Amino acid sequence: MKEKSKNAAKSRREKENREFRELSKLLPLPAAITSQLDKASIIRLSCSHLHIRTLFPHGPSAGWSHTDKFSPLDSMVKELGSHLLQTLDGFVFVVASDGKIMYISETASVHLGLSQVELTGNSIFEYIHPSDHEEMTAVLSLTQPPLYFSPEYVSERSFFLRMKCILAKRNAGLTCGGYKVIHCSGYLKRCQYPVDTTVCKSSYQTMGLVAVGHSLPPSGLTELKLYSNMFMFRANLDLKLIFLDMRVAELTGYEPQDLIEKTLYHHVHTCDVLQLRYAHHILLVKGQVTTKYYRMLSKHGGWVWVQSYATIVHNSRSSRPHCIVCVNYVLTNTECKELQLSEDQNRATKCPLSLTAQDHCRHLRTQAVNLKTKIRSAPYPEGSWTLP
Repeated sequence: MKEKSKNAAKSRREKENREFRELSKLLPLPAAITSQLDKASIIRLSCSHLHIRTLFPHGPSAGWSHTDKFSPLDSMVKELGSHLLQTLDGFVFVVASDGKIMYISETASVHLGLSQVELTGNSIFEYIHPSDHEEMTAVLSLTQPPLYFSPEYVSERSFFLRMKCILAKRNAGLTCGGYKVIHCSGYLKRCQYPVDTTVCKSSYQTMGLVAVGHSLPPSGLTELKLYSNMFMFRANLDLKLIFLDMRVAELTGYEPQDLIEKTLYHHVHTCDVLQLRYAHHILLVKGQVTTKYYRMLSKHGGWVWVQSYATIVHNSRSSRPHCIVCVNYVLTNTECKELQLSEDQNRATKCPLSLTAQDHCRHLRTQAVNLKTKIRSAPYPEGSWTLP
């Protein structure tokens, strides 16, 4: 009886292991990885596979399943998608309403040092800074549904997360306490479902967040090449400028000495001050930020569109925040040159006019002096007078 029970248990385990092996083969992972997975990981990845099929019934789910017919177009699309992820300088991820990571691209290992298998199926809250948990919950939460009727709709999301990074600090760029600032942008997908069929009531539920995580540029200026449309400045923590490179003169018309000891807010279009203030707040809290596009005033009138990547640099001795290093991308030429939006622009415009007037007056005086000297040297033309 005891021997029969052992044989039955052994047979049951073999069948179970066989089922898990077959299930692991269906996962969209290389055989070298699936052969090393334990049962818990296989179940976790399989559940994520089913969730992603619910979110994208006709979209990315096709990449999770194997088809009997081989199509060259499918291979080309897969290869193109891999190249796009490599050039994206980031990674794609999908998060369910409860925070479970349903999908994350393998490029996450390049930026975070964490593997795709390790992250998929686990909660994103395990890999973000505790101070960002509340913000992540707000990103995944429902807001007011649209006024128009739609069975499903999406709402845009853009936020910054400090995600766990196990790469060496030198290779990871800037990390603070083992976390790296990631700029996430994407959309939250919501679907309508009936609540009471008798009253025809309905409500919305979150299907998932689809986003792209971008790594911010490193803080070391020697690691970042500055092109002709870029300039750099250093500022105090209140954004009072303390150093600018010479490229700012070509791009905005301001010489570095014109801007030093003034705050950046002083040279930004009034309509963009609030979003710059929001980016400034994120910078002070998380250490790095990418601003939205904003208008920086030009010296002689108008503005140029700029996007900035700012980083807080810490003192090497005290480890306290020391200053802000900001790399700025100027995206356009000067627009609306005829508009004067600040007192500095008015003074810069009037100054060349006054100098021109002074030069004109000086030229007239010089002509008058030359004419007077000529008259004195020859008061009478020759042959015009005869002696009596």
